[in-house]
Amino acid sequence: MIIPIRTLEAIALQAGQIVKEARKSGPGWVSEKARNDFVTQTDKACEALIKEELGHLFPAIPMLAEEGSGNATGKEPVFFCVDPLDGTNNFVHGVPLFCVSIGLVENGRPTRGVVFDPVHDELYSAIEGHGATMNGHPIAASGRKHLDGAFVATGFPFVQMTRLDLYMAGFRRIVSITGGIRRCGSAALDLCWTASGRFDGFWELGLKPWDMAAGSVILREAGGAAGDLEGGDGFLFGGDIVAGATNELYDELRQLVRPAK
Repeated sequence: MIIPIRTLEAIALQAGQIVKEARKSGPGWVSEKARNDFVTQTDKACEALIKEELGHLFPAIPMLAEEGSGNATGKEPVFFCVDPLDGTNNFVHGVPLFCVSIGLVENGRPTRGVVFDPVHDELYSAIEGHGATMNGHPIAASGRKHLDGAFVATGFPFVQMTRLDLYMAGFRRIVSITGGIRRCGSAALDLCWTASGRFDGFWELGLKPWDMAAGSVILREAGGAAGDLEGGDGFLFGGDIVAGATNELYDELRQLVRPAK
């Protein structure tokens, strides 16, 4: 079955409109699923809309989603992978960095992705083998090959605190080489901003599939590289991802991160 990317874009824009309205009126109720892990009425509303639209248009394809309303396990040959509001902690605190993320995974590999940033009205999308765009215009990663002076992003562990010391060991190695590190709080946007050349690389440990599915295919189609700490393709369910503007930077970054696993 062919999944039109324009259809996924339209659904992401609809969900993004919910987020825009909620920025004006407030997020509604806020609940803490686990320590430092929030869900809001807006997350739920966006996920409900996406589920309804995808279910109506593509009833044979299950959905794996952050807030648990989908019916996929992640073992299916084809499934949608959805984060209705990536960066909920930012959203709750009024930090304008969050997005809607919709990916399609086929045989364990993300093949289509759409990420919409409703604050800056930036819509990223990609189909495997067809390049990546932002608001319809082609994008490309920076092309930087080495970490020396690179501008990179990361995400600090906020749930798996048992890995904090190991993470910080890798952080120390990287901060001493690069030209700057940012922690934005949305892995999907970090991947898209690496795809568009704003960042040269990104790494984070302990993520979920919906954090990475759409952004990873967008980055790869922009000429960048994304993989796990071993140089393989197991990040989606392994949870640890390293991304780079080039294969060379990806390899250099993961060698520094790898001991932190």
